[in-house]
Amino acid sequence: MKEFLKNLNDAFKAITKFQFMRFCVTGSLGVVTDMIISYIVLLVLKSTFTINLDSNTNGLTDKILLCIPPVLGFIAAVIQNYLINHFWTFSRETENHRVSFKLFGKFFGVALFALIPRLIVYVILINNVLNPNSFFNLANFGGILAGMFFNFFGSKFFVFRFKEAVEQQVKKQIETVEAVVNSKEEN
Repeated sequence: MKEFLKNLNDAFKAITKFQFMRFCVTGSLGVVTDMIISYIVLLVLKSTFTINLDSNTNGLTDKILLCIPPVLGFIAAVIQNYLINHFWTFSRETENHRVSFKLFGKFFGVALFALIPRLIVYVILINNVLNPNSFFNLANFGGILAGMFFNFFGSKFFVFRFKEAVEQQVKKQIETVEAVVNSKEEN
């Protein structure tokens, strides 16, 4: 059992070595949070209001109420993912930067932008393809996947990109080129 846990830990370290994989792990945790919060909110709304979940006969009020769960799940996941991305996924980029409302605002802005394709896919699935009584979570998950790529590229190139980190990367590349040139001159 100890060997199995060690191998599992080694595999996890290897997988999460790469930034996109870390982002996916963080995003997966966000998906779990989002889905749980969304489902709990849906249950609360169903117990508080009479919501017609039959997509063929539901009215505008029902459609609006059906958008509340994924939005609240989204907000909870964004807060969680910002913190995990700051301290783990983009830790090299943020090592000299504290968690701040300014960075969170940028992260939230990117996430809001990614909410657009998420809600479009969710609404299409819930209203045209899937029965919300049976497939609410599947429609929600499809929407989450649609927003994932927007989130990664926005986080990497807008939120967690700092001038000194870019300068440090350029400096390392210059040093590498100089080392190669110097080694060829010596030969």
